[in-house]
Amino acid sequence: MGFEAKWLAARGPYDEAALDPVAIGGIQRWGAELRPACAPVVVDLGSGTGAALGRVNRWLAPRQVRAYAVDRDPTLLSVAAARGLLGEAVPVVADLLEPLDGRGGPEDGTVDLVVGHALADLVPLDRLAARVRALTRPGGLVHLALAYDGLTEFSPTADLDLERAMLAAFHRHMDRPSIDASSYGGSTAGRRLAPALAAAGLEVLIDAPSAWLVRADDGLIGQRVLSRLIRFVVEAVAEVGIVPPDDLEGWARDRRSALADGTLSVRVEHRDVLARVPAKRAG
Repeated sequence: MGFEAKWLAARGPYDEAALDPVAIGGIQRWGAELRPACAPVVVDLGSGTGAALGRVNRWLAPRQVRAYAVDRDPTLLSVAAARGLLGEAVPVVADLLEPLDGRGGPEDGTVDLVVGHALADLVPLDRLAARVRALTRPGGLVHLALAYDGLTEFSPTADLDLERAMLAAFHRHMDRPSIDASSYGGSTAGRRLAPALAAAGLEVLIDAPSAWLVRADDGLIGQRVLSRLIRFVVEAVAEVGIVPPDDLEGWARDRRSALADGTLSVRVEHRDVLARVPAKRAG
């Protein structure tokens, strides 16, 4: 749904509210059990403006971490660094599905915690699972959260048939890369993520829902997120071209009207997965 720094900042509070607390607690307990002097190596895949790294730093505080912020977009990493959002993390401009050590990142098998938030719907799941499995040391954790899971539901809705047609077209747009990569996450990434990690040899500890609920009466931040979501849906559906233009225009007009009068809301469903690389057995 776009990668502008302003959009990533606007959605941040809703991401925070949606994240599964049991998975967060699992990461915190894992961190507390590390050796006192250990500064775990953390890799944030698809780091963007560093929101996930900020979360990890809070979850593991006061323990220090050695962090790498990995993203294909140098502009987002530069914005994050300029605003101090990456802290002491090393920015790594790289394809997150390829080994990182040749681009200034850590070697495979040396990472204690891999995180990737709002990422899984944008990449092939088999390649993502293989990559995080390769990066993570035995006993290390992988937290892939906010993986879109097939529902964007606006309310109020006057025409259910049109709403279903709009969502189907929106998902078709999301799923277009699956023509060339059958395991691409797309609109069903959330429900397919845990099986992909298990197939790659990870032990799935938690597979839980994490949903946004955004309301116009949340104030300016909610209104900004809703306005962006309307725009994203309209642009995607128009590009697919299966909803008649008059219907698309009517849908957009109704959504913007509800936003203006403070009655619009949306539910967006995701899933959060916490997994572990099995520890090596003695002998």
